[in-house]
Amino acid sequence: MQKIILFFVLTLFFGCAKYQIYDINFTQKNFSIQVDGVMYILYVSKNDGYHFAIFDTFGVPKANKVLKNGKFQSNKFLPSDSFYELLFIESLEMIDKGIKQKDFILKNKQVKMVEI
Repeated sequence: MQKIILFFVLTLFFGCAKYQIYDINFTQKNFSIQVDGVMYILYVSKNDGYHFAIFDTFGVPKANKVLKNGKFQSNKFLPSDSFYELLFIESLEMIDKGIKQKDFILKNKQVKMVEI
């Protein structure tokens, strides 16, 4: 019984925390991203929060968000997509750990991310 209660308490605690709050010193980073063979460019900058903008190869914005206090907020009138939010978190982890290239699977999509 105690294990079940502990499980629910931990689930509640981790369910409330949206995203880890990073404290990384950088001004702007750029990434080339390939998702299932489709190319994108990601710009990440840090001001009062982390600003993310991702564009396809034609320069059309796919997502433009700000991560502040562990929550994403949209800057533009673009459709919300949790895939991009997870992709943005991956980019912050790469910056934090100093990784220049990473291949991974995210929501059943093959992703290759390279810092440029």
